[in-house]
This record gives sequence, structure tokens and C-alpha cells, in this order.
Amino acid sequence: MSMSLAQRWLLLTLLTTLTAAGCAYASHGGMARQLAAVIALTLILGGLLAWLALDKTFDGLRARHALTTAIALGVIALPALPLLEDDHFRYLWDGYITATTGKPFAYAPSHYFDNAAVPAAMREVLSGINNPDVPTIYGPALQALFALCYWVAPGDLWPFKVLLLGTQIALMLLLRAGGVSWRWLMLLLLHPLIYKESAITAHPDVLIGAALLAAVLAWQRGHEGWAASLACVAVAMKFSALAVLPFFCITRGGRWSARGSMAGAITLAALYAPTLFTMSGAEGRALAVFGEQWAFNPLLFKLAAAALGDATARWAVAAVFVLAWLALAARWLSRLRQGALVLPPVVAVLVTMLLLSPVVNPWYWLWVLPLATLRFSALTWIVASVSLLAYAHVGTQVLAGSSIVTYAVPLWATALQLLALFIAVARMRRSAAPPGWKRRTKESYLKSISYIHPRYLGENAKGCTPCFD
Repeated sequence: MSMSLAQRWLLLTLLTTLTAAGCAYASHGGMARQLAAVIALTLILGGLLAWLALDKTFDGLRARHALTTAIALGVIALPALPLLEDDHFRYLWDGYITATTGKPFAYAPSHYFDNAAVPAAMREVLSGINNPDVPTIYGPALQALFALCYWVAPGDLWPFKVLLLGTQIALMLLLRAGGVSWRWLMLLLLHPLIYKESAITAHPDVLIGAALLAAVLAWQRGHEGWAASLACVAVAMKFSALAVLPFFCITRGGRWSARGSMAGAITLAALYAPTLFTMSGAEGRALAVFGEQWAFNPLLFKLAAAALGDATARWAVAAVFVLAWLALAARWLSRLRQGALVLPPVVAVLVTMLLLSPVVNPWYWLWVLPLATLRFSALTWIVASVSLLAYAHVGTQVLAGSSIVTYAVPLWATALQLLALFIAVARMRRSAAPPGWKRRTKESYLKSISYIHPRYLGENAKGCTPCFD
């Protein structure tokens, strides 16, 4: 006897919440137990994603199903400790420094090692920070959120997790407003990368993804001022978002938008003003160290480094990225001026940047996964889904019976990630859509968005195409 939609959803949610509860329990154990939890989470949620993608009965999912599951998973993640990560100590410390001194960029954490005024609870946080001699790289928008969470519960991570849960729900509602079905929103919700890196480990990158998604939707509706302002919020979280900011200062007709430029400049000034006069240049040095020295889980950069050497390869991939950016921007502007309504190439630019970067932490894919759901990108979903292989470096330490002393991802893990990349590129060339996804024609697209803004109809809708690249 076949199950109804309600029964399928209940079984799906039960399996998901049991898996999440197991991960929350394992997070309080040692490194080996946490690694086992990440592997189990990836395999089980991966299987559930396949079920969701292949079973068309889930087309009947509604808001109550997705939002109930989202809240349940978020609540279960609250008591969980970050899995195989210690970046959260930096968030907690930055929140303390911002809330008590208002100068998050003035000193590196090591400056406070001998400071007797640091409370005992925050001293414990201080001792857990990685690279304590490097100043923070998180922008003023994130610093304000860290401080807010510190005021709610000093030294605790749960307020920030609640904030990320709210962001996840807002993301789902934004995507729904963009025409994505609840079935596909459930796929995004249950993605192991998102649940592990956002709900459990509390990396803030889903906030950047939400800001960029909101910026794209605002630009799509002709609100360049709001779009540029939202993109600037993303820049004020992490500076890397600057790579896509110029796109939101362009009108849908392919002309420079004075309104968007002005709104963006005002937003950046407002976000940086509270800390502008307390900056010592330390934050710039932190970004320089990040760009010149750090390397983790590189993909195409690893091939360039093998051929050219590390230092030369960094300049080479930077040059390739600039050329790719110019090519994507020129193609986009050309199509806009021909009358096509083509969304800014945010996904293409960010994916190119990540594939070329010397540092590709798995949670960086949270910048683009929401956008790759608004308009499905097989390349982004496939490569992001295997990015958790970066944690294979933990497995080598577990087998050696030692703590994590190196961040070198094994060659076999990099090879698997590159294989997934090549498969994704081949899949794009075949232009094959995933199960259950319908590529909209011009007519169906116009019909689906006509309720959003009347200017999409008539002459202004000529050549409208809902794509990023």
C-alpha cells in the first residue's frame, strides 16, 4: 500500500530529526565521534535528498511542511557543539570585544592573552581561537550581529544559531516569492552542507547568501537602490562579496544606475561609520595574510600551484578571475542591451572565484546555493555537495590517533571533488535538467511573475529570460 503525502513527509521528517539528534549528541564527543557524525549526516541526508528529488508525490508539499521541518531541525541543533570546527570561538570573542569596546578591528586576540580584565568565561573562549595572532576578517555587519548575540547570552552560541535559523526561514520565503516550489525548498533545507555548516556549526555565510539573494530579487523587480544596498550588506559581512557588487549598480536596460550607486555608497558608509575611526589597518593585514599565505582544499588552484609554484599560481589565478569577471560582465551587459532581462551573473562569478581560490572552505558554498536554487545550477549543487570531502583531513588525523595538526586535504579527496566538477561541466553541456525541474519558457515565465510587477508585461518584457549566465 502506497503512502500518502502526509505519511511520506512524517517519515522524512522523523528520519531527518533522528539523524540531527544523533549528530547533536555526537558533537559533545571526541574528534572521531564527530567525524562519524558528519559522515552519517552526509550519507543519510543525501539519501533523503534523492528520495525527495525522485518521488513526485512531494510536489504536494506546502509551507506548513517545510517550515515545521525547518524549525524542528533548528531547535535540535541549538544544544549541538560545532562539528570539527572552532571558528565559533572567534564569533564569540568578536561579539565580546565589539560589545564592550566597540573596536573589533583594533587588535588581534593574542593582544588580550595577559589582560586580567577579561572575564573567566571569555578567557576560555579566547583560548579556543585559531590563529590568534591574525585580526578578525569579519566585517562590521557581522560584528554588530556578534555583539547583539553577546548581549543576549555572553559566551553562548545559541543566540547566533537562532539568528541563523531565522535567516534560513527568511531564505525559504524569499525563494518561494521567486517561484521556487516547496519541494525544492525542502531539498535546500535538508542539504547536508547547509545543515552541518549553518544550523550545527553556525558559520555565518548563510547570511551572505540571504543578502545576495534578496539583492538579486530586488534587482529583478527594478529596485536598483535596494539591490545595491543589500549587496553592500553582504560586502560588510565578508569583503569577498565586493566581486559582485558592481552588477547591482546597473539598470535592467544595461545602463549605470546613479540611484543604485548612491544607495550602495550610503549603505557602506552607514555600516562602516561606527568602526571607521577605530580601524588600525589590522583588518587589512588579516586579509593580506589570508590572500598571500593560507591554503585549504584548493581545487583548480592546486593544479596551478603544481605547475607554477604557490606564489606565481596565486597571481595567475587572480588574473584568470579578473578576465573571467570581465567576460561574464560584458556578456551580461550585451544581453541586457539587446532587451533580454537576464539576472546578474552572481552565481557564475562566485563559483569561478571559489574554484580558483587557494582557500575553499565548505561553508563558502552557502553564498551561492540559495541563488543556485532560484535558478537551478547543476554545477553549483554538485560541487557544493561534495565539498564536505574537505573534512577528509580530519580522518587522516583520527587514523593517526592525534589532534588536527595539518589542514592538508588528501589527494584522493581533491581528486573526487575535481571529478564532480568535470561531471557537472559535462552535464551543463548536455543542458539536461534535474528530475522534477521545468525550464520555463518565456511565456510561462512572464505568466508566473506577472503578479510581482506590471512592468514585466508588455514591451518591457521583451526577451525576458530567467538566467544568471
